[in-house]
Amino acid sequence: MDREQKFISVVAYVHNAESEIEYFLDHVMEEFRRLFVRTELILVNDGSTDGSLDRIHTYFDTHDEDYIVSIIRMGRYQGMESSMNAGRDLAIGDYVYEFDDLHVDYDLSMIEQVYRSCLQGHDIVAASGNARMKTTSRLFYRIYNQASRSQNNLGQETFRILSRRAINRVKSIGAYIPYRKAVYNNCGLAVSTVSYQSSDAKGSLTRHSVNNDRTDLALDSFIYFTSVMEKVSLGICILFFVFTIAVLIYVIASYFMDNHLQSGWVSMMGFLSLGFMGMFGLLTIILKYLSVVVDLIFRHQRYLIEDIEKIAKT
Repeated sequence: MDREQKFISVVAYVHNAESEIEYFLDHVMEEFRRLFVRTELILVNDGSTDGSLDRIHTYFDTHDEDYIVSIIRMGRYQGMESSMNAGRDLAIGDYVYEFDDLHVDYDLSMIEQVYRSCLQGHDIVAASGNARMKTTSRLFYRIYNQASRSQNNLGQETFRILSRRAINRVKSIGAYIPYRKAVYNNCGLAVSTVSYQSSDAKGSLTRHSVNNDRTDLALDSFIYFTSVMEKVSLGICILFFVFTIAVLIYVIASYFMDNHLQSGWVSMMGFLSLGFMGMFGLLTIILKYLSVVVDLIFRHQRYLIEDIEKIAKT
């Protein structure tokens, strides 16, 4: 088979993944060598405390690879999103593969399948396995997809490929990318997903590097890309409004029925209901205003790189 002439960048996230590095390099990168003439590998070491970095150096000291290797060492542990943003910003390929984890639970043919799908007109193609997810993850995706402004649904992804046009589009949206999957889905380009049968029954339940810092990321995503917070605030506001109307109806009915109301009860409940209604109404306006501000201005990129090491034997 003739190898593709496109220049491919492979960006892989490394955090305490010492036991998985060698398998990834031996099998996944070998598949890239088989498919493409020119490939670069960017390993982003995000503050690993095990022997991940030493294992990477040992591997390339004993293996003579025909692709360029860059090792990004983050200044401290910064989480997957910031680290992968750093790796993507360094990538120069025509197409960029993003591996959020070195764990391999897919057939290697998936690497070519997502590439072929990209050539058919999709700028972003993800590989998604059917591995089990945490209950909280399933709940997050369900709520997010129901409230999202995008026509594309988010789901579990193992790795993805992006065209250079997609990367340029994402960078034009804003300098700060808080949640890559959500930004990719909202960038306005064609997005697709290729599903596969996972060879790991437990899947992401045991993948440590994809389970960190997810609570803050979920909250940020709801604020940036959905109207969940606005709807919750508006719903509470409406609830207190209905309660206020109910108190008013009760007072009028009691007056005509000549019931004796406890002194101060009506005024206290009416005041509290109106007060809470006003507070949550104001909160709804503030959240809407902040969502507009976020749409207009993203923050500057937030990552700190300690060092970039190049390993080239070609």
